[in-house]
Amino acid sequence: MRVLVVTYSPVVGGAELILLDFARGVDGEVVLANPSGPLVDRAVEAGLGVHPLTHRRRQLRATLRDRVAGPFRLAGHAREIRSAVRAVAPDVVVGWGLRSALAGRAATWGDGARFIFQHNDLLPGPAIGVLARAMSRRADAVSVLSRTIADDLDPSGRLGTRLQVVRPGVDLDRFAATSPPPSEPRALLLGAIASWKRPDLALEIVARAADRVPDIRLVVAGQPIDAEGEDLLRRLRKRADEPDLAGRVEFRGWTDDTARALQEATCLLHCSDREPLGLVLMEALASGRPVVAPAAGGPKELIDERVGRLYPPGDAAAGADALAAVVGTPGLAESLGRAARERAAGEFGQMDARRRFGQLVQEVATFATLSQGR
Repeated sequence: MRVLVVTYSPVVGGAELILLDFARGVDGEVVLANPSGPLVDRAVEAGLGVHPLTHRRRQLRATLRDRVAGPFRLAGHAREIRSAVRAVAPDVVVGWGLRSALAGRAATWGDGARFIFQHNDLLPGPAIGVLARAMSRRADAVSVLSRTIADDLDPSGRLGTRLQVVRPGVDLDRFAATSPPPSEPRALLLGAIASWKRPDLALEIVARAADRVPDIRLVVAGQPIDAEGEDLLRRLRKRADEPDLAGRVEFRGWTDDTARALQEATCLLHCSDREPLGLVLMEALASGRPVVAPAAGGPKELIDERVGRLYPPGDAAAGADALAAVVGTPGLAESLGRAARERAAGEFGQMDARRRFGQLVQEVATFATLSQGR
C-alpha cells in the first residue's frame, strides 16, 4: 500500500506532530507532499518519502490581497497535488487539513485513488463551512481529532460511519509524571503566539491571581508564526512590564523540549476558547500536571474537576479563581496531577491511536483495491 499525505504548511505544530505519529501506524509506504521546511526535515528523519511542493503564503484572508489571491493559491496547490499523485501513484491520498483537503479532493477526483479528509480544526466561518461540508461528503472517509471537531463539521450526522474520531496519543515514556517543583507556583502557557490562542488573557488571569498567590509566575513558551504574531508579542511584552505583572512573566520563546517545560511547571494554563483538541493538554496530563482551561471545545472533552479546573471562556476573573485554587491550595496540584497521569495512561495510548488511524487507511485502501478489481 502506498499513501500520499498532502499538507499546506511547512511548519511543525500540534497537527503536524500528529501527522508524523499517525504515519507510523500505516502498514505501507507513506510519502509526504509538502513545501520544504521543518516538517519535511522531520519527515525525512522519520523515514517517510517526500514530494516537494511550492511555498505559498499561509494567510488566505488576512488582507484584501489575500482574499483575492486565496483561490489562485489553492488552485496552484491543487495542480501540484495532481502532479504528486501522478508521480507517486498512491492507493490512498490523505488531505491533511482543510486547505489541502479542498485542493486535494478536486485534484484527485476521478483518478482512482481513494481520498481521506483529515480535519484538524474548527471551521473558520459559514462560507468555508459550506465548502468543507460539501467536500467531506465526496471523501471516502473523514478523520477528525475530537468530538468537538466532528460536531462542528457534521452537526446533523449526515456523514454517518464515514466520519471517525481518531484522537491522537501521547508518548507516556517521554512525558513522564513527576512531582510539581518545590519553587514558587509556576503556570505554563505553551503554544504558538497567535491571537486565537489568547495569550493576552493568560496575562490578565495571572495578574488577578497574584492578589491571592503573590509569588505566582507565568512562563510563556512559544513563538510567533507570522507578522500578526510578532505584533502581538510586542504588545504582550509591554503589558508584562506594567506594575501588576512586572517580574512575573518570562517569555521563553520556542522550545523543542515540551516535556521538560511541563516538568518545571506547577500547572498548564490554556486560554483559547476555540480549541479543537489541545494536544498540549494531553501532554500535560501525561506529565502529571493539572490543567486550567476554558470550558469549551477540546478542553471540555479532556478536563474535569478530577484533573484540573475549567472556567467560562474569556473570563479573566473566573480564570484567576481557577488558577489560584490549583496553585494556591496546598497539595491540590499534586493530587490533581496524580489523577491526570492515570487518565492519560488509561485513555491516551499512543500505540492505540496509531493502530486506529492505520486501520482506517487500510480499510479505505482495501475498498479501493476491491473496486478496481471489479
